[in-house]
Amino acid sequence: MSGPNEAIAGTFVEPRGMIRSSVAGVAGREVLGALGGAGASAAASRGTADASPLSKGQIAYLGVFPDELRMFRAKRGAFRPKPTDAMIATAPRGDVRAATVEKGRLAGVLEIGFNDGQSWSFDVPKVHLAGAAAIVASLTQG
Repeated sequence: MSGPNEAIAGTFVEPRGMIRSSVAGVAGREVLGALGGAGASAAASRGTADASPLSKGQIAYLGVFPDELRMFRAKRGAFRPKPTDAMIATAPRGDVRAATVEKGRLAGVLEIGFNDGQSWSFDVPKVHLAGAAAIVASLTQG
C-alpha cells in the first residue's frame, strides 16, 4: 500500500470548525478572560462533530490515490505538519459524488460528498488551500 507521498493530490486538514474555534477562543480570552475563551471556542465548534472522521484537535493528511481517498494521521511540526503512515480512514474514489473547496479569510472549507449521502467536511489552513483545490480538481475531472 502506498504512503502519503505517493498521492495524486493531497493536503493537510483539520476537523470542521477547529480553526474558527481557535480564533474565537483567542478573541474571547482577550475580551473576557479564560472563561470567555472557553465559551467562545465551544460555541464556534458546535454542530461539527459528525462531519469528518477526525476528532477535535487532530490534524491529518488527505490524499487522492488512483482508486481511493486515504486519510493519514499527521503530527504538527515546528514549521509545518508531517504526514505519518498511520491511516485514519479510506473511501473508494468511485463513491465520491461531489467535492468543493470554499476559500475564507483565515482558512478554507473542503467538503467531499459521497453517493450514500454521507460527507466529509474539513477546515484547511490558508497555506494548504492549493492542495485542497488540487483534490477537488482530481475528484471532479471528467
